Amino acid sequence: MLRCGLIWSILLVLATTAVAQDSGWKAGFARVVITPEQPMWMSGYGGRTHASEGKVHDLYARAAALQDASGKRVVMVSLDLVGVPKVMSERVSAAAKAKHKLERADLMFCCSHTHCGPALDQSLTHMLDMKDEDWQQVMANQKWLDARVTEAIDTAMADLKPARLATGIGNCGFASNRRAPIGTGPIDHEVPVLRVLSADGTQVRGVIFGYACHNTVLGFYQWCGDYAGFAQLYLEERHPGATALFFSGCGADQNPLPRRKVELAEQYGRMLALSVDKVLATEMSPVSGAVTTRFREIPLEFNTIPSRDELLKTAESADRYQRTRAKLFLKDIDAGKPLTPTYPYPVQVWRLGNVNWVALGGEVVVDYSLRLKQELGAGKTWVTGYANDVMAYIPSERVLTEGGYEGDTSMIVYMQPSKWKAGLEDQIVKTVQELAKP
Repeated sequence: MLRCGLIWSILLVLATTAVAQDSGWKAGFARVVITPEQPMWMSGYGGRTHASEGKVHDLYARAAALQDASGKRVVMVSLDLVGVPKVMSERVSAAAKAKHKLERADLMFCCSHTHCGPALDQSLTHMLDMKDEDWQQVMANQKWLDARVTEAIDTAMADLKPARLATGIGNCGFASNRRAPIGTGPIDHEVPVLRVLSADGTQVRGVIFGYACHNTVLGFYQWCGDYAGFAQLYLEERHPGATALFFSGCGADQNPLPRRKVELAEQYGRMLALSVDKVLATEMSPVSGAVTTRFREIPLEFNTIPSRDELLKTAESADRYQRTRAKLFLKDIDAGKPLTPTYPYPVQVWRLGNVNWVALGGEVVVDYSLRLKQELGAGKTWVTGYANDVMAYIPSERVLTEGGYEGDTSMIVYMQPSKWKAGLEDQIVKTVQELAKP
């Protein structure tokens, strides 16, 4: 009986190895520290008054490289940052194309939106009341950060090995709609999961997972990935040798409640990690076929463009954020760079097996994921927010009409000229539908 059991075990290993080889998938992973080497200003909250003071844990740039049987390669990058500066994604993309021949559509830059990360170049930085020397430090750190992200991509590409891919969806329930009345609005508690096993199926090499909730349990002056950072670290601890990559879903109007304690961030991170582990323990859907990638920038219109006279008046405002925005615009105008009526908004779709993985720029409200899942297919549609460029909140038509922070006033701290013009939701959804076509 022991001999028969051993034979069956050997046959099972051979069978799973053959399946992995037939699928043709390869995967590679990397994790590099991006914690600033010196104290510096943090981002996420405009009311900050000084530089960082130590850390709870390190911040990371994690990369997952995937290659299908045809040799098509893609890389997903997960960043413990408040946003993805457009200048960073452009510079890193250019380096990846030069070295690895990766097109722009083949790279997906995601972030956790932690509010305990460093200030970034051209992403929520002008809202901070920094001095010239602080700005110099931000710019220097951004160059170092770009190099670290590039290093993560290079390392992941060099790590490509035969692998087995599978997808599944779990559930986690701590997110709550933060728009008034709190807790009554729409939510999305799904946890999409991509599992990457070794070729023989015996080791978890990587896990990609997402959740739609603001990463804002914490708001102090210590570096920390917040609940998403804890979730990634928990999964990497539970699966030695694996790399866990988080992406933020459409959680711009979702908050973790209650919050403001490290213990709560740890608790939510553990809850999310356990939700992922439950999926990993189920019979997941194998990923077969090829990966396809599409990327497009579309012109989203602003509702109004202020005149120079209006800006001159606003530049004397008692509101620091209004005043800063007006002075920034006037400086651009005087330099021969007039305000533009549109913004080049990034929309990306990857087809991975039977999953349409949608990546949208900006802080996207939950209505988008709920609508896209309904229109593209529940259970086979993943929607990532905060991807490729975080330039502003992206309200649905409902939220835009209701107004408030997500629909209107947040554009001030993002240094955009006005709220968005009506019609943006249909424009974005239509673009996703076009890119998702076979």
